[in-house]
Parts: sequence; structure tokens; C-alpha cells
Amino acid sequence: MSILSTISRGKRPRHIFALFYGTDGVGKSTLCSHAPTPIFIGAEKGTEQLDVARFPQTESISELLAQIRALQTEKHDFDSVVLDSLDWVEPLIWKAVCDEGKVETIEQYAGGYGKGYVRALDLWRTLLKELSLLNDKMHVLLIGHAQIKSFQDPELPTAYDRYQLKINDKAAALVREAADAVLFARFETELVKTHGKTRARGEGNRIMYTKSRPGWDAKNRFNLPFLYATGLENLWQGDPGVLRAQG
Repeated sequence: MSILSTISRGKRPRHIFALFYGTDGVGKSTLCSHAPTPIFIGAEKGTEQLDVARFPQTESISELLAQIRALQTEKHDFDSVVLDSLDWVEPLIWKAVCDEGKVETIEQYAGGYGKGYVRALDLWRTLLKELSLLNDKMHVLLIGHAQIKSFQDPELPTAYDRYQLKINDKAAALVREAADAVLFARFETELVKTHGKTRARGEGNRIMYTKSRPGWDAKNRFNLPFLYATGLENLWQGDPGVLRAQG
């Protein structure tokens, strides 16, 4: 058989791999609870009031990987897995590194000089690989918190603040690269001047961005609209319900 006969054309629908991150209380867990038949791993306190299926909270990265592999190999009715959250996962990875090196802090691993963080990246890669394998079977949704950090754009003379994922920068880069979509959510805020003073005002409206801008990082491979301004849970339904359609 000719190698050329293996060429395929057109779009290839598949399950999605997405990261949802944003400010505290904006509804990231609630949003993911509306995904198709979800199972939560990690199950932070934000899911206590949600009627969702969840694994018991794990105490180690090895237990977390065992849960993921069970979803890979065992029969079940779940269509989506939600990892809630990445900044809960990071301490498990750091603890594994410390236990391996028989040290108290990740900075002390193998004599220091950042070697602990390099080893942690190996475990992040293992986790992402297992999630990628699971992605062949079901949607993979990652939840992360946002923090405001200084960002040095190499094309600009000075740094500026932007929202970034609240984990180690190099680990965050691995996660962003692995995801098909990185979606940033926050509460809508406007500045108003009263009596010569500028104040921030908001009505609790939630907005989510699907493309990157100087103030935040985001991306998507599904031609999503730049902004979702209302009913974030409707992301899974209707037009353009691209995330739902990919499965």
C-alpha cells in the first residue's frame, strides 16, 4: 500500500482538551458541571453545592494518576473529566519531588539550583500525557485560578501586569501548550469618576475571553467568538456550541 493512500482530508471531530481559568468565585466549577456527564477529580470545596460525580480527594500524584488511568481503562458512562484545580495538583507534584529527594522543600532537591522545579516538570508532562490519552475517550477540562503578575513583553521596554495561571510559569506553559482552548473568565468591571475620584464598579456580570490580549492569556482552536458575556454555562449548547460539537 502506498504511503500516499493514508492521507486524509477535512476536519476531524474529537473530544476537547480545555483549560478554564479565572478570578475567585467567577463560576469555573459551575461552568464545567454543565459539561456532558462530568466526573470531577480533586473536587475542591467549590463543588460541594454542585450535584456532580466526584472521586474522593487524593493525597498524592500517584493516586491522582491512578484515577485518570481507571477512567482510561475501565467501563463508565462519563463523557467529561474535570480536574479541579491545577493549583491543587501542583503541591501534590512538589510533595512527590520532595519525597523522592528526601528533602523538606522543592528548592533543596538534588542540591538546589532549580533542579526541583525541573523534576516537577517531568511529573507535569506525565500527568498531561495521561490526560491526553484519556482525551481520546472523553472531554478533558482543567480548572485553574488566576493571579496578577508582572509580565515582560520582549518587544516592549517595560513590564506590565496581566492575569496569569496561578502555578509555576514553566508548568503553566506546558498546560497551555497541551490545551486546545485556554479560556479566561472574570467579573466585568468599569471605572467611574465621582467627585474627582476614580472608583471601580461591577454588577457581578461574568465574562469569558477566548483570545489573548495584553491583560490575559487565552486561545482556542474552535473559532469561538472573542467574548462570552452572559450565561457561561451555555457554552456547551447552541450555536456556536463548538465545544459540545467536537465530541
